[in-house]
Amino acid sequence: MKLLLKNGRILDPSQDLDIVGSVTIVDDQIDEVGEKVDERDADEIYDCTGMWITPGLVDLHVHLREPGFSHKETIISGTQSAAAGGYTVICCMPNTDPPLDDPALIDFILDRSASPEAGGVFVAPIGALTKGMKGEQPSNLASLKRAQIVAASDDAYPIQDAQVMMRCMELCRQLDLPVAVHCEEESLTRGASMNEGAMSAMLGLKGMPRTAEEIQVARNCMLSLETGCPLHVLHVSTWGSVEIIKQAKFLGAPVTAEVCPHHFSMTDEDMVPFDTNWKMNPPLRTQVDVDILLGALADGTIDCISTDHAPHAAYEKDRPFDEAPFGIVGLESAVGVALTYLTHKGILSPLETIRRMSTRPAEVYRLDAGTLKKGRTPVAQVTVIDPDVEWTFDVSRTFSKGKNSLYHGMKLKGKAMLTFSGGEVYRDALWAANDRVAV
Repeated sequence: MKLLLKNGRILDPSQDLDIVGSVTIVDDQIDEVGEKVDERDADEIYDCTGMWITPGLVDLHVHLREPGFSHKETIISGTQSAAAGGYTVICCMPNTDPPLDDPALIDFILDRSASPEAGGVFVAPIGALTKGMKGEQPSNLASLKRAQIVAASDDAYPIQDAQVMMRCMELCRQLDLPVAVHCEEESLTRGASMNEGAMSAMLGLKGMPRTAEEIQVARNCMLSLETGCPLHVLHVSTWGSVEIIKQAKFLGAPVTAEVCPHHFSMTDEDMVPFDTNWKMNPPLRTQVDVDILLGALADGTIDCISTDHAPHAAYEKDRPFDEAPFGIVGLESAVGVALTYLTHKGILSPLETIRRMSTRPAEVYRLDAGTLKKGRTPVAQVTVIDPDVEWTFDVSRTFSKGKNSLYHGMKLKGKAMLTFSGGEVYRDALWAANDRVAV
């Protein structure tokens, strides 16, 4: 079986490649990439004129909720959502029930994601850093790594004890296993539900001070420098965190960082008061924070764009603001938000946008992804993006079970049209509507 993606703008940061050309996929593998390829005997031809042909997107921060919370999301619905968003690899967080601290649970994730009902997307599990994610004793990290975790994290339950954190990082350094951290000093945030500032005061809600994030970013970066353990800072939201990460990198700490689309596109002043779809942790900050985050993406201080896809059931979000759970969905809106707020505004070039959403994330967790080089991925991982299509995000038309998005009803510019993980796993309805039907 030979597939031909022709006349597209090929963007492959792994090769610093930005050309107009074609890609062939033969028997589910990348065969040729270039301005001229062998088009003979193609079984299917996709005209990608005016579109981008990129490595499949990679998301380092996704909550699939299974096992234990399948009313929010399942591995099947989550991978289908990822495919629709242009992702071919997603890393699932360990805050399930039970937490992912047992190799048998890692096997369950891998088996379930490989089932025919799933979205054809590779799922890379992240193991619990401590037993039961209680922040007291390290998990059996060696056995978890043998079970194929790609990183370790206690995610939304940040380790408060510095001695425990240091011990965990020393173990992960020995195992050459990255540690992913949600940074929050919980003594400063108990009972809080949004950014501490003028808006929280006006709404009468307890706020999360930026220092709650920055204190732990600084501590964890220094522990990374001390132990040599690779550290990945999840969902950076403040300008202070950016400056700390920049300094840690300057000192030689093996630190990487990510930002989420909602943190570089929205502020607490944009919030619809008491609408729980605007509630996430860390919270939306200020315009100053957004401006610094954009600069950090542009200069490489922030390495990746991740979604922190966090689905919840409607009845869980339908509560008073201070009682509702944190989190929003993001897999199917990320490309549109990134292109609308970064690429089309000149913050990132098209090549750098794909670097932050594909190649660099793959490098951070050393995944076989993020490239169009022949033979470098298990199967062909390719995404076709229309950078100029204008569309309205509608949660009722998404694959995720979670409909909690602050982007519902928002007009965006740019969308994933086709996703290949081996063969085609997703084709957007707009592809056919624009006469892009495969031959």
